[in-house]
Amino acid sequence: MSRLNIIKRLGSAYLSYMRRVETVSHLPARVWLEPTPSCNFACGYCPHGMDAPTPKGLMKMELFHKIINELEGSVNDINLFHRGESLIHPRLPEMVETLTRKGIKSRLHTNAGLLTEDRAKALIEAGLTYISFSVDGYTKKVYEKNRIGGDFDMTIANIRGLLELKKNMGKGPFTIVQVMELGEEADGKVARLAAFRKNFDGLPLDRFVVRTPHNWAGDLSQFGDGLNAKPDSRFTPCTFLWYSMTILYDGEVAACPQDFFCKIKIGNVSVDSVASVWNNEAMRGMRKRMKERNVNGLAPCDTCDMLTRKTVMGAPVNYLSTFIRDNLLIR
Repeated sequence: MSRLNIIKRLGSAYLSYMRRVETVSHLPARVWLEPTPSCNFACGYCPHGMDAPTPKGLMKMELFHKIINELEGSVNDINLFHRGESLIHPRLPEMVETLTRKGIKSRLHTNAGLLTEDRAKALIEAGLTYISFSVDGYTKKVYEKNRIGGDFDMTIANIRGLLELKKNMGKGPFTIVQVMELGEEADGKVARLAAFRKNFDGLPLDRFVVRTPHNWAGDLSQFGDGLNAKPDSRFTPCTFLWYSMTILYDGEVAACPQDFFCKIKIGNVSVDSVASVWNNEAMRGMRKRMKERNVNGLAPCDTCDMLTRKTVMGAPVNYLSTFIRDNLLIR
């Protein structure tokens, strides 16, 4: 896919967002496509560590191919993850290979706990474009307190294994290690960070990112207040409704990737087309409410801290530069 086509699609999404059109003429530029909602960890700041039940299952390949065939030629990239650990799906490399063949960028976010050498090699050979590893803690003690079910030493070894394969094979995905510094408030953090980063010395790690946690649309209120708690704050209409779609493993479409429990059901692409759901009555109604800045009583939007973000040129500042780099610089 050429950069010119990417820029055109992003430009169309940006203009539709800025104009707050309710019926969008283009299909989503980015899609979250969930291979599975299941996870091998039970972290406390994730749906799998909360009291609310989360489903289990695998996306059927027939549904996957239906969705991809309908998106081909319109979407820039697909995030092959959402609520679960995508490495659980036994046909994940086949999904990546399909996207590669169709010229669609493939992105994976993983805890690395299940990333064996064979799985890593299969993903590289399938043409995975981008992989980010979530490692929330610079030491074994902090990491294993945050990542319930995870093993720090195994996680680091698995990440190093992929990076070593990437180095030896001369190809592989753009690779990020991402950390949320939960529990890292004690003195000596700078030294712990330096020691942690030495794990990847001499290996082709492309970026190291420290992320600030958000409140997952109010489900984790300790990480930020939404509009219901700050009614006088600035209102930034949600960008997701104009440029992205979030499709769960069974075809159900959530309002956005922050709606982990699918509180707002937009439609289901297992029975309807992606295009029809993208502009159906529910989606147009969501865009209308955002345009009117009217989310009172609309869960989870009324508790989401992402609607209070600062903006530049009308678009949210948070993640904007990362979004542009990821779309234009990662081939």
